[in-house]
Amino acid sequence: MTGLEIAWGAVGQDASRLQGHSEDYEAAVQRLKERGDGASAWGDVGLIGMFASAYAECSRLGVEALSGLSEVIGGTGDGLRAAARNASEADAASMYGTT
Repeated sequence: MTGLEIAWGAVGQDASRLQGHSEDYEAAVQRLKERGDGASAWGDVGLIGMFASAYAECSRLGVEALSGLSEVIGGTGDGLRAAARNASEADAASMYGTT
Protein backbone atom coordinates (compact mmCIF):
# COMPACT_ATOMS: atom_id res chain seq x y z
CA MET A 1 0.00 0.00 0.00
CA THR A 2 1.28 3.41 -0.93
CA GLY A 3 -1.40 5.42 0.83
CA LEU A 4 -2.70 6.56 -2.54
CA GLU A 5 -5.90 4.78 -3.40
CA ILE A 6 -8.34 5.47 -6.21
CA ALA A 7 -12.02 4.60 -5.82
CA TRP A 8 -12.59 3.37 -9.35
CA GLY A 9 -16.34 3.05 -8.84
CA ALA A 10 -16.49 6.73 -7.97
CA VAL A 11 -14.34 7.55 -11.00
CA GLY A 12 -16.84 5.72 -13.21
CA GLN A 13 -19.74 7.64 -11.67
CA ASP A 14 -17.95 10.95 -12.14
CA ALA A 15 -17.22 10.01 -15.76
CA SER A 16 -20.98 9.66 -16.31
CA ARG A 17 -21.55 13.04 -14.67
CA LEU A 18 -19.02 14.61 -17.04
CA GLN A 19 -20.97 13.23 -19.99
CA GLY A 20 -24.09 14.96 -18.63
CA HIS A 21 -22.17 18.21 -18.21
CA SER A 22 -20.91 17.90 -21.77
CA GLU A 23 -24.46 17.54 -23.08
CA ASP A 24 -25.68 20.49 -20.98
CA TYR A 25 -22.79 22.63 -22.18
CA GLU A 26 -23.42 21.72 -25.83
CA ALA A 27 -27.10 22.62 -25.41
CA ALA A 28 -26.12 26.04 -24.05
CA VAL A 29 -23.74 26.63 -26.97
CA GLN A 30 -26.49 25.54 -29.37
CA ARG A 31 -28.77 28.23 -27.92
CA LEU A 32 -26.02 30.80 -28.57
CA LYS A 33 -25.73 29.60 -32.18
CA GLU A 34 -29.49 29.87 -32.66
CA ARG A 35 -29.49 33.39 -31.24
CA GLY A 36 -27.29 34.54 -34.09
CA ASP A 37 -24.53 37.12 -34.03
CA GLY A 38 -26.58 39.87 -32.38
CA ALA A 39 -25.24 42.50 -34.76
CA SER A 40 -28.27 42.65 -37.05
CA ALA A 41 -30.25 44.56 -34.41
CA TRP A 42 -27.98 47.58 -34.93
CA GLY A 43 -28.60 47.86 -38.64
CA ASP A 44 -26.00 48.82 -41.22
CA VAL A 45 -25.61 52.56 -40.92
CA GLY A 46 -22.16 54.18 -41.24
CA LEU A 47 -19.81 53.53 -38.34
CA ILE A 48 -22.31 51.31 -36.55
CA GLY A 49 -22.26 48.99 -39.55
CA MET A 50 -18.48 48.61 -39.28
CA PHE A 51 -18.76 47.91 -35.55
CA ALA A 52 -21.61 45.45 -36.10
CA SER A 53 -19.54 43.53 -38.64
CA ALA A 54 -16.60 43.23 -36.24
CA TYR A 55 -18.94 42.26 -33.39
CA ALA A 56 -20.56 39.56 -35.54
CA GLU A 57 -17.15 38.07 -36.39
CA CYS A 58 -16.08 38.06 -32.73
CA SER A 59 -19.35 36.41 -31.73
CA ARG A 60 -18.93 33.73 -34.39
CA LEU A 61 -15.35 32.96 -33.35
CA GLY A 62 -16.33 32.86 -29.68
CA VAL A 63 -19.12 30.36 -30.29
CA GLU A 64 -16.78 28.22 -32.40
CA ALA A 65 -14.22 28.18 -29.57
CA LEU A 66 -16.87 27.28 -27.02
CA SER A 67 -18.15 24.46 -29.22
CA GLY A 68 -14.90 22.57 -28.87
CA LEU A 69 -15.05 22.59 -25.09
CA SER A 70 -18.06 20.28 -24.91
CA GLU A 71 -16.06 17.72 -26.90
CA VAL A 72 -13.17 18.03 -24.44
CA ILE A 73 -15.51 17.60 -21.46
CA GLY A 74 -17.11 14.53 -23.05
CA GLY A 75 -13.72 13.11 -24.05
CA THR A 76 -12.46 13.50 -20.50
CA GLY A 77 -15.48 11.55 -19.27
CA ASP A 78 -14.80 8.83 -21.84
CA GLY A 79 -11.16 8.65 -20.73
CA LEU A 80 -12.10 8.37 -17.08
CA ARG A 81 -14.65 5.66 -17.88
CA ALA A 82 -12.02 3.70 -19.84
CA ALA A 83 -9.48 4.06 -17.02
CA ALA A 84 -11.99 2.82 -14.45
CA ARG A 85 -12.95 -0.15 -16.66
CA ASN A 86 -9.30 -1.04 -17.37
CA ALA A 87 -8.38 -0.83 -13.67
CA SER A 88 -11.35 -3.00 -12.73
CA GLU A 89 -10.41 -5.59 -15.35
CA ALA A 90 -6.76 -5.56 -14.23
CA ASP A 91 -7.80 -5.99 -10.60
CA ALA A 92 -10.06 -8.91 -11.50
CA ALA A 93 -7.32 -10.52 -13.59
CA SER A 94 -4.75 -10.19 -10.79
CA MET A 95 -7.16 -11.65 -8.21
CA TYR A 96 -8.04 -14.69 -10.27
CA GLY A 97 -4.72 -15.11 -12.08
CA THR A 98 -6.23 -14.60 -15.53
CA THR A 99 -4.88 -12.34 -18.21
